[in-house]
Amino acid sequence: MEADVTCLVSEAQPIAARAAAVYLKHTAPWFVGLVAHGSAYKGGYIAGCSDIDFQLYLDPAAFTPEGTLPLSLLMVIHRDLAPIDPSPFRYVQCYSLPCATPPGQASPVPGAYTVLAGRLPVAEATSAQLRDSARLALARLEPLSHSLASELTSCGGERLQHKTRLLCTEVWPTLYQFATLQLDNPIAVWNLPKQDVIALLPPETAVGSAIRAFYAAVCDYYPDETTLEGRLAVISRGVAFLSAAQAWWAEW
Repeated sequence: MEADVTCLVSEAQPIAARAAAVYLKHTAPWFVGLVAHGSAYKGGYIAGCSDIDFQLYLDPAAFTPEGTLPLSLLMVIHRDLAPIDPSPFRYVQCYSLPCATPPGQASPVPGAYTVLAGRLPVAEATSAQLRDSARLALARLEPLSHSLASELTSCGGERLQHKTRLLCTEVWPTLYQFATLQLDNPIAVWNLPKQDVIALLPPETAVGSAIRAFYAAVCDYYPDETTLEGRLAVISRGVAFLSAAQAWWAEW
């Protein structure tokens, strides 16, 4: 079996093909399906920041009682993945799932993912589920986490660069969750690249203004990640957007 990566953006295709071959090789006895989603499929990726995102569905027999793949299997998979250069993407990221949707996580959204090999063994997300998930996420939103605050009083080891990148992975889902509750068609929202979702939010609103400022800061900072001021701009504008979303939720 080979993965069909032709639906992905051209820059992602050779990377995804190599990674998919590794997954298929080592999980063949339990393999059910391999799905790609995110900007590698929808477009709008930011070089040096965006990931290639996979979900690998396997028979439950592949997993330990603790819900992970055996360490020995994970080691051989990683050994074969390690030589892959993900550039211009940041990472190749893959979650292994036992043919089920994790609690609290929405299923793949119709039109926002592609099956590279096998089949999707779970039901697709509905508009109602996306709205419920968005409400839950916004209710739990923490604009400035304790871990990020701690990194800002520390230095060394490129730890703040890592936290800056993690902040991006919090902002983008929050953008989609906010738009899910603002707009009429959640599924259509999740089908859009992030730039198109931003364009749907009025720039004169607090959230619309904040997300545009964050997006501009991210595009200035990545892929080079060289300037301290650029890094701090991403952090300050990311926290400002999350704070604006939190304030909107509190009044909604």
